[in-house]
Amino acid sequence: MPDKPHVCLIVDNPLRDLEGLVLLGRQLAAANARVTLVPMYEQGFDVPQLRPDLVLLNYTRPNNADLIKSYKRAGMMVGVLDTEGIGGKNPDQFAGMVKSVGCTDLVDLYCVWGRAQQAAFQRHGTVPSNVLQTTGCPRYDFCAAPWRSALPKPSLASGYVLINTNFPVVNPRFSKGSSDEQEAMVQAGVSPEFARQIILEAADAYRSVLDMSIKLAKHFTAVRFVLRPHPFENIRSYDAFAELPNAQVIQDGTSLEWLSGARLLIHQNCSTAIEATMLKVEPLSMEWFNTPALRLEAASRVSRSAGSENDLIDMVQQGLDERLPPVAQEIENFRNEIIGDLFTAVDGASSSRVTKAILDTIAGNGRGQTAAAALPRPSARGLAATAVRRALGYRASSSLRRRFGSAENERRRLGKAFGTDAVNSVLRRLDAACADGRRYVAQRVIGSSKWAARAVSGTSLQLTEAN
Repeated sequence: MPDKPHVCLIVDNPLRDLEGLVLLGRQLAAANARVTLVPMYEQGFDVPQLRPDLVLLNYTRPNNADLIKSYKRAGMMVGVLDTEGIGGKNPDQFAGMVKSVGCTDLVDLYCVWGRAQQAAFQRHGTVPSNVLQTTGCPRYDFCAAPWRSALPKPSLASGYVLINTNFPVVNPRFSKGSSDEQEAMVQAGVSPEFARQIILEAADAYRSVLDMSIKLAKHFTAVRFVLRPHPFENIRSYDAFAELPNAQVIQDGTSLEWLSGARLLIHQNCSTAIEATMLKVEPLSMEWFNTPALRLEAASRVSRSAGSENDLIDMVQQGLDERLPPVAQEIENFRNEIIGDLFTAVDGASSSRVTKAILDTIAGNGRGQTAAAALPRPSARGLAATAVRRALGYRASSSLRRRFGSAENERRRLGKAFGTDAVNSVLRRLDAACADGRRYVAQRVIGSSKWAARAVSGTSLQLTEAN
């Protein structure tokens, strides 16, 4: 193993994941590792050229099974930090879903968020017990010292009421529509009947949330309301709300950033309710039109439950007047319990735990211990995709994709892009918050040879110490 182990961190959705992964990257770099942030859609080009000791994936799903097999056959280790987490989903359902999609037997490290997920993975035999680590998720380190001070300031003055929505299956930003989302759910292990039920009920809930948001803004005309759609939602569908003089729809920044400046959070089945309790912001849940199929148990149980429109209006008024009564002891106990179950702890140390797990895995396993012949081969489609990438390189492959691929896929790719400015902005805030006095910058990976420069995307970013 080289003196400086190399780790590639796969970035799925920058809006949700980038800040936490930059923090993780900084922690790894401070521990003497070489770190590269790789956009999810470009990993097939960049990772084979970079040949890291370990690739930390955002998940194991059918759509990246061939990549996992190719990484392993090339002698790289594969780790997973599932950035979708469980945030309110049943841990047993999540464990069963991850197991059903395959490739978990190829994983060298699987970092779960909390104790409940760890127990569920063990019950289901989702991954081998020796690769399972309970770490928490680095993006929630921004809820605690010292990283709380590194949260960016919202573009609006504090004191607004935040409405978070969670309807990507019926209001998708990246796919063609609900039929595509339904198919994706089925591919992830959901039965076709249940997927259809979720789509129908989510459509009703989406319309009800939008109508209620408009009613609230019209009722409290002196209060600023901010509606923040899920990162995978189509923002234009909330134009009717945005037209009101005291309302705005904003999809940039992180959920933690916007929660930090809010007086209240209003939601239905949004895991940011748990994040709100971490930041001492009271979550109010619209329960009168919730359904068993949609209900996220944890998100509902940490919240104050509104049983009608009038209930919600009364709660908002009490919150604005700072006279909300203390929550029931049952809710308070559940809030404390759910932090450990789902997130390990709100202690600012999840990134440190993931860093240790990664470096211990590299040190303990070495590279290429399993012969490629003993590993499963990628599918015929995966082998063909790899051959095209190698033969054409990134630029030519991208040109063909843009010419013959769907406009929908191109929008999805653009929506998940990130650059050096965004990463360096996060690094500056982290450097200021950290007491180690070290400074880091992100630089594009352009390849060390003419062929490598032709093969890589030029969008992956390596962290280096500035001083």
